[in-house]
Amino acid sequence: MKSLLVVDDEKHYADSLAETIPWSTVGVSRVLKAYSASEALALMEASPVDILMTDIRMPRTSGLELIELARRRLPRLKCLLLTGHADFEYARKAIELQALDYLMKPAKDEQLLEVMGRIVKQLERERAIEQGFRIYRDNSAELKAGLLLKALGGTLSVETLAEKLKLFDLPLPIQGRVSLCLVRLGPPFDGQDLYSQSLIRFAVTNMLEELLMERYDCWPAADEDGNLLVLAYDLSGAPPDPEWVRERIDRLRREVRSLLKGEISAGEADCLFPEGLLAGYMAAKSLLDRGGRSSGRAPERNEEEARLMRMLYEAPLLTHLLETEQWEEAEAKIRAFVSPLMHSGSSDLMRDVFFFLSNAFQYIANRGGMTLAQMLSPRQAAFVKGKAMLHASQLESWALDSLRTLRDKRDEESEDHGLAIVRKTQAYIRKELDKDLSLTLLARRVFVHPNHLSKLFKQCTDTTVSQYIYEQRMLKACEMLKHTNHKIYRIGESIGYPNTNWFIRKFRDYCQVTPQEFRDRYRSGMEEEAGE
Repeated sequence: MKSLLVVDDEKHYADSLAETIPWSTVGVSRVLKAYSASEALALMEASPVDILMTDIRMPRTSGLELIELARRRLPRLKCLLLTGHADFEYARKAIELQALDYLMKPAKDEQLLEVMGRIVKQLERERAIEQGFRIYRDNSAELKAGLLLKALGGTLSVETLAEKLKLFDLPLPIQGRVSLCLVRLGPPFDGQDLYSQSLIRFAVTNMLEELLMERYDCWPAADEDGNLLVLAYDLSGAPPDPEWVRERIDRLRREVRSLLKGEISAGEADCLFPEGLLAGYMAAKSLLDRGGRSSGRAPERNEEEARLMRMLYEAPLLTHLLETEQWEEAEAKIRAFVSPLMHSGSSDLMRDVFFFLSNAFQYIANRGGMTLAQMLSPRQAAFVKGKAMLHASQLESWALDSLRTLRDKRDEESEDHGLAIVRKTQAYIRKELDKDLSLTLLARRVFVHPNHLSKLFKQCTDTTVSQYIYEQRMLKACEMLKHTNHKIYRIGESIGYPNTNWFIRKFRDYCQVTPQEFRDRYRSGMEEEAGE
């Protein structure tokens, strides 16, 4: 509820405004009154108010001067001016002072309540916005961390993710390279209570951010296992230097040991944002799972293995091929990944390729609102859930089978989605026959390209959009001719034919008779049936 201060040097008028008008009906719970500007300022000093309603002409200090003085103390004060004099200079000054309204005395109660209601609503909107900003400010770290986990899970489209990054002021370039750092607490931290561990995680995260931010921006979070997750990225989109990042992780390990008297294990992976996040995360996590390597470095790869790992991220990306349903190209790219493993791939390299492929498949499954395990068959999903991949031929078989399953699911979804678009278009046409029903407008209504809508409509209905519109207009005209007494020109207008001659011509093409002949024949037939 809001507070109001009424100021007028005419005592009886101030009393009347303060005491007789039902201000509580518009959200004002406390009403104060003053008979001079100095008294008003003293009241506001003792008890701040939300709204000031003041006369303009008052002795010594005018209402306009009062507003200037009051705003210095209460910058967000809302002001309403009352005056018995219609003076342009007063109105100009009121606008200058950003007074919310300027009313002539004597103002009617209804007018005062209507204006006050608007002011109260404006105050409520402003405070709601302010509260929202305060909540965001107080929880921004948690919100940003949650967004990173959603990006890691692939549950956001690239468009939505880009909007969220902008909203959270995270200038991370889409399709840029990032360094994903994963840190796990070791002894004695891992044996402490949850509260103590949370404090250690907070301290370690701050230490890692300070080390990395000498050169890169950071985006921290914690995964569901309590591991610290930090993305390091360059604002230009250039890939972070992996050796430099690993050197900073080594420094972190030494500082934790020296300052916090404990151990950590860490892993780092270079990946593409956002498509490669899950693969990078799994690669970094595998380092932690292999006995918690203290170096945080991936095993050294020979030249051929390094070439293969680079190939995973070369254009066109596998996720792009899957998203655009280029299935043959996607199959060829998968074979190119897996074939070299048949001869010389290590188990670590095969694991990394599996993580990369499952991440790409997971991204497409999430776009359809499912997890990868839900989309795949039980036999295929077993590997996603942890079943060991024993050799490269098994990996190739799994990848190609999973690709075909994804393709079949996408085909089913496309068919269902296309039918839904056509039905929505038909419903809009039937409802808005009197409106402009151009293909461009209809396509905008269902959020697809006009050419795509035209193709879908033909596939699902075996007719064109324009033919469907024409038929629906003629069917409605027939119904109106049968069951109403509307004039012919009115019927034409109601179905999108403002030119009566053109309507008559189109109707005759459809029914082989004019609208009037159709009506006469229908009613003649009804009379004959009644006579029998």
